[in-house]
Amino acid sequence: MKAVIFDMDGVIIDSESIHADMKIRTLTHFGIPCSMEDCVAYVGRSAKAFFTDFVHLATKPVSVQEMVDYKHKIYLEYIQDSNTVYPIDGILDLLYELHENNIPVALASSADRKVINAVLKKFGLSDCFKYILSGAELPASKPNPAIYALTAKALGLPPQDCVVIEDATAGIIAAKDAGTYCIAYDNPNSGPQDLSRADMIVDSINDISLNKILQLQN
Repeated sequence: MKAVIFDMDGVIIDSESIHADMKIRTLTHFGIPCSMEDCVAYVGRSAKAFFTDFVHLATKPVSVQEMVDYKHKIYLEYIQDSNTVYPIDGILDLLYELHENNIPVALASSADRKVINAVLKKFGLSDCFKYILSGAELPASKPNPAIYALTAKALGLPPQDCVVIEDATAGIIAAKDAGTYCIAYDNPNSGPQDLSRADMIVDSINDISLNKILQLQN
């Protein structure tokens, strides 16, 4: 195993429930009823994919991009002002171990580039990743495998030499369809997710070590 590719929301920071809340607030702002249950199926997917399926219910003229922009605005305000959002327990130690052993790490997230940059800056992680890709910049994000296939290519590696760490069904499908190995973090705050296609499932990021990552190819 020559590189590790991280998802961000639900893996680097415990933010899936925050994203869901901001989606609900956005839909409410545009006169569309929505519940937390409506958001579960979209965990790991882009904001554009979510709002595309709801925009037709708006009570006033609005575009998908306007919804996306509004959601990003209130999410960024929350992240920048919040003192209750932290990196997930164990993630900093794992990043340190990988760097100490010269294992390249990348980030491939469905989040908008502005959101990714804000999160990484807040927690001092901006320089941790050799390559960062936002699914919002692709024609299709997770569960489409392009985001992980392109990240592996940018690292100069075939997908089978990379392991992805994910928390969501959509991301696991994307990783496996791209040809990478995948470790699923069973994050209780990400809602019910089908992790069955992952090569390994852990209950804590603390359960992931370089030794376990290397064992995936054996």
